[in-house]
Amino acid sequence: MAEQHQDEAEPRLLSYFPSPPPFYRHFSADNVARLAKFKEDRAIDHLTASHVLELPPELRYMVPPKPPAEDAEYLVFNQPTQLRTANESLQSWGIEQLYPSPPSPAAGEDSTSRADWTYDRATYLKRLLRSLLLNYVELVGIMAQDPKSERKEEKLKDMHTIATNMHSIINEYRPHQTRETIINMMEEQLDRKRAEIDAIRKLKDKFDTTMAHFARNAPDRHVEANEEGQRSTMDDEKRKESQRDMWLAMDELLGH
Repeated sequence: MAEQHQDEAEPRLLSYFPSPPPFYRHFSADNVARLAKFKEDRAIDHLTASHVLELPPELRYMVPPKPPAEDAEYLVFNQPTQLRTANESLQSWGIEQLYPSPPSPAAGEDSTSRADWTYDRATYLKRLLRSLLLNYVELVGIMAQDPKSERKEEKLKDMHTIATNMHSIINEYRPHQTRETIINMMEEQLDRKRAEIDAIRKLKDKFDTTMAHFARNAPDRHVEANEEGQRSTMDDEKRKESQRDMWLAMDELLGH
């Protein structure tokens, strides 16, 4: 029983993301058609709260909730967070930005015309790392001469600015990291499915070979008449030996 529970828990441990909520089953083509007919019968495009109450429970899931307001808060690691704070720039935090920003579009220019603009993040990360190490060496020198020097606080502030800029650049790799992670997950799933298919094919070939062997070596059931007119079949010992070989082959196929 314990092994069975352990086997059932293994797929959960291998899952990178939690299972979808159970109400996803309601998002079917039949329910989509039913909701469209509900709107058509009432000649409405948008459902109000009273209309939602008229819907059966399985169709209420089909009505999307209203998007959160810009000043709405949600919890991230038990900390209140707002939507507008998710994409705040370094300038909004009062920190000097040490790497280039996308150029602002000229007057009358489409804002998406420079969507392909980019910069060499690796180069700027190396530069910032060298600056951080240099500032650290300078900080050590200041602390060695005068631990109470005001220059120490200035140097710590400079190091904080450099480290924050490095962190901001690294965060720009998050979309690429997510994309590569999903690609790796899909490749692993594909390799696992291919391995399962190959194992099934090998088992099928082995099963066909074993069955063909049984067909060739199956005991004859022909009946022979003896001198006294009695009928006899193949010797019992030979028949039992053939049956034992058959069961051994089946146990090997089934992995027992």
